[in-house]
Amino acid sequence: MLHSVLELAVGIVLVFFSALAFVNAIEFLGFRFGLGSSFVGAILSPLFTSLPELTVFLVALSSGIRGGQEIGIGTVFGQPFMASSLSYGLVGLVVFAGYKFGRRRSSRLKVDRSLALPYIFVTLLFPLTLVPGFFRNDLVRVAFGIFFLASFVVYMSMMYSRRELGAMEEAERPFLGIFFPGREIAMAFLQLVAAVVVLYYGSERLVSAVSAIAATTGISPLGIALVLIPAATAIPETATALIWGYRGMDTLSLGSLVGEKILYSTFYPGVGLLFTSWVIDDHAVFSVVTTTFVSLVILYFINRDEVPWQALVSGIAFFIAYAIFVFALHR
Repeated sequence: MLHSVLELAVGIVLVFFSALAFVNAIEFLGFRFGLGSSFVGAILSPLFTSLPELTVFLVALSSGIRGGQEIGIGTVFGQPFMASSLSYGLVGLVVFAGYKFGRRRSSRLKVDRSLALPYIFVTLLFPLTLVPGFFRNDLVRVAFGIFFLASFVVYMSMMYSRRELGAMEEAERPFLGIFFPGREIAMAFLQLVAAVVVLYYGSERLVSAVSAIAATTGISPLGIALVLIPAATAIPETATALIWGYRGMDTLSLGSLVGEKILYSTFYPGVGLLFTSWVIDDHAVFSVVTTTFVSLVILYFINRDEVPWQALVSGIAFFIAYAIFVFALHR
């Protein structure tokens, strides 16, 4: 057990830092080559920044270890759950702190109504990811997989029609570029390749550790993966949302978290349905209930042009409840 915990820690550290390096490099290259503006920025940025999770997902499916498919499916349900519970809760606390320390004028987040579109997609589509798991029919599973991928295409089309809302700010230079000024583009490509290699190795360690811990404790691999894998891969986006929330950049703060939730309501479920048996359990249901409820609450306040910090903090209650459900009750 101790060996598995140490392997888990190594995997989390490797995936976390490689994800930071990957996102930093891809955002810099996207900006320098004009990929960060308008429609492309709105679509490719979250697609690129979610590739660490995709790597873990693919490693889980192809590794052949016990519970690999469950771990892969847990990865799909994990990011929306973590964003809707812990990430939003932390943003709410940071917003309140920013208000108390004078960095914000209000404890309520002022957001653009353009954010309503992705929240509507999440609220409508994410609950449907459970349906194929109840039918256990290959035809139904494939049909839903195609449906979710088609929904992603529809979302891209709608974002293209609203492309003026998706511009990205100037990106920070790559980490390696600090040591080689004037060669930032070359260093960004080098950093990108190194990050992918480390990311793959770290993903193998992470998946192996989750499988071993699940076998030792008797907890569902899906249930453990739903929390532990996003802990490594979703931290960069959460940190960005916290910084923007503290500074009063509210639309960017919430937008950075909902952007990838769209992928986990369309693209990634579509891939998972086509390449796994899509066996789900209570942990996936918990993720869907949490994500849908929190998204509805935020959508309600977005239509009122402001979101109170308490509405975001309420998500922490779901995270605590899930932690008790999994780690205390061993469900």
